[in-house]
Amino acid sequence: MKKAQAFVMTTFLMTLVFPRTGCGQHARALCTPEVVAFSPGEKMQFDVYYNWGFVWLHAGEVEFKADTTLWNGKPAWRFLSTGTSRPSYDWFFKVRDRYESWATREDLKPLEFVRDTYEGGFECYNHYLFDYASEIMSATTFTSKRNTSVKAIPITGCLSDVLTAIYITRNLDIRTWTINQKMPMAMVLDDSRFDLYILYLGKETITHRNKKTYNCLKFSTSVAGGSIFKGGEAITVWVTDDKSHTPVLVQAEILVGSVKVYLRD
Repeated sequence: MKKAQAFVMTTFLMTLVFPRTGCGQHARALCTPEVVAFSPGEKMQFDVYYNWGFVWLHAGEVEFKADTTLWNGKPAWRFLSTGTSRPSYDWFFKVRDRYESWATREDLKPLEFVRDTYEGGFECYNHYLFDYASEIMSATTFTSKRNTSVKAIPITGCLSDVLTAIYITRNLDIRTWTINQKMPMAMVLDDSRFDLYILYLGKETITHRNKKTYNCLKFSTSVAGGSIFKGGEAITVWVTDDKSHTPVLVQAEILVGSVKVYLRD
């Protein structure tokens, strides 16, 4: 079940594209995209399936919401993602995940991020504050196995929290990308910075679990080794080939088995 819930923040590494330091003209567009892929009130729901031997088990659900709000009195976006195991699987591995972030309305610069998760008895809390005046991100972290710590992380390049990155990259103009083009990305997970990349694999028409066909753009991503992932290009994502870039299917190879995540009608 933990394999399935890793989807919440990591399997969207298609949409978690962020360049590291040394942003050029194209990279700067990743930092400050025009918001065209979504609008206030958008909600996306996904079903998570875990491969157990020859059987695919419907193990959990994930939801993403986007809306506008005020943050410290200024217009902002508020993003919310929740992930839960299905009640019938709670006895095996109970999951109650919540991720929330705020970003500037005009250019989606991350402002604040909160993670509050419970996975199989393991609790984790992250709180990030981005201070662009000092170019420092303050990361407060706590787990059921580690005391609270506070760490200062330099804001270099297009650094982001993992949830805001999803919405930024959905607004990327991919029309100029070529097949096998790699794009570096940088984000903070727990209290550490990770430099990864996304690989564009071209266009593909896929048949969804619901028997519908979708014209998609296909990507794979690098994932840090350890935890449940093998490391390397462990995740493949298909998103709609339109301005919304809505994720339709996510497939991840993990240390034991695999995970598929489907967009719900």
